[in-house]
Amino acid sequence: MSFLLDEAVATEPLGDGRHRVQVTADWNTANQTPNGGYVLALLQHAVLLESAHPDALSISVTFFRPGLPGPAEIHVREVRKGRRVSTYDAVLVQGDKEVAHAVVSTHDWDAAGAVEHIPHTAPDVPRPEDCHDSSNLIPGGMFPILERYSYRAPEVFGWLQGKPSGVTEAICWIRAEDGRPVDALLAGAMVDAFPPVTAEIGHLASATIQLTVHYRRRPATTWALGHITTRHVIAGYHDEDVELWDEDGNLIAQSRQLAILAEG
Repeated sequence: MSFLLDEAVATEPLGDGRHRVQVTADWNTANQTPNGGYVLALLQHAVLLESAHPDALSISVTFFRPGLPGPAEIHVREVRKGRRVSTYDAVLVQGDKEVAHAVVSTHDWDAAGAVEHIPHTAPDVPRPEDCHDSSNLIPGGMFPILERYSYRAPEVFGWLQGKPSGVTEAICWIRAEDGRPVDALLAGAMVDAFPPVTAEIGHLASATIQLTVHYRRRPATTWALGHITTRHVIAGYHDEDVELWDEDGNLIAQSRQLAILAEG
């Protein structure tokens, strides 16, 4: 079965670490530009095709300018090939302009260590089927990225009821609308697929400047539970932290981003 995300990140290898891609508008945000998590997935996918290791461990993306639907290239460079962890950088280029730059660490989960310390568990919330279907409350055609996912939340978001809570925190289940199982590629896209919790203070349009994702295991789940928090909004910039958990309460990924809010 072909899934939308895999089609949207497909590459044509050109040799020497270069890949031709087609950026789609299907992941556009309220800003009418491709979602940062989708751009991250484009870069990560190209790197994994070049990597000496099978799994993504971390990715940090800096966005220089908005991407545009249409043809692009990704240029991947091996920075260091290590025994346990290898490092690559990748640049998304459209025309003669660099759109985004990523530094990616790869490894093999089968060769990872055994030491663990987990100070807190996943949020205690009902299963997705017992939560509110937030997808039904989002107007159709509002913007494409929200149609790529299904959302279930223990409580209906205040901003969706026209009553912003003022609390920039949310807990929400998320699933690819086409049922694609979660792996590191989808998890990386998912952490940036939740409506910004700044909507609870009246600001929905947010553009990512920098996004870092740490992967914590190979996922094996369809639904993922996101705990999304913005701690500070200063001078129009806001942070956003996401913890992503699987259906069995295992931590899949953690992310942090810095973003800028649209004004007016």
